[in-house]
Amino acid sequence: MQNLQPFHTFHIQSNAREIIEAHSIEQLQQVWAYSKSENLPVLFLGQGSNVLFLDDFNGVVVLNRLMGITHEQNANFHYLHVNGGENWHKLVEWSINNGIYGLENLALIPGCAGSAPIQNIGAYGVEFKDVCDYVDVLNLNTNETFRLDTEQCEFGYRESTFKHRYQQGYVITAVGLKLKKDWQPILKYGSLVAFDPKTVTAKQIFDEVCHIRQSKLPDPNETGNAGSFFKNPVVSSEHFEEIKKTSRKSTALSTSRWLSEISGRLAD
Repeated sequence: MQNLQPFHTFHIQSNAREIIEAHSIEQLQQVWAYSKSENLPVLFLGQGSNVLFLDDFNGVVVLNRLMGITHEQNANFHYLHVNGGENWHKLVEWSINNGIYGLENLALIPGCAGSAPIQNIGAYGVEFKDVCDYVDVLNLNTNETFRLDTEQCEFGYRESTFKHRYQQGYVITAVGLKLKKDWQPILKYGSLVAFDPKTVTAKQIFDEVCHIRQSKLPDPNETGNAGSFFKNPVVSSEHFEEIKKTSRKSTALSTSRWLSEISGRLAD
């Protein structure tokens, strides 16, 4: 058995039968084939921020270590092709340092680029879907890689098709991001509203979001945690009317406003 403690953000002592780092699509395919031939369960991990081990895992844990960022641009947009194993926060930091803006509100969200579309991560008025151009997926059963555009990803409030149709036997190998050169700051929530949209810089927003998160959440390297995560209940209008009849303090937001409000409160 091998120690899993360094590979998930709760850092609870646990072990796996085998831990394998995959640095290429070919290695992902090989590990999958090996695991199936040995009849072993497989668990794919990025940064390990969405998993809590209660017992040892009697199978193969595969660490997504597909790395690399490619940048292209035209007159209006920056296009980033980001391999799935890249740390999300470091990607945001890299983009700021290279004068590419639009990800700053999503700073310090734990996890890797490959897991961002699964949850449709969001904070402070920005969601992954707002910057997504495409997602590349490997079908481990056929060894075929295919690309989904934003519409095909079926993004919703902390939702995507990767939680359903592509949950088993698939790995996200890369994401494509499309960021406007005509950058406009998103300053709708928390202390960000105090900034002047005419003078604020993306770096200032990045620093402020990091400050807020660090003031409200412990460093997972010191105190195990998975960041700020939750999903508010979503009910039909009819159900809400029934709730109002039995509660004096029922409030609701429309779906579009709710998505915006909730993403801004992740660390608020």
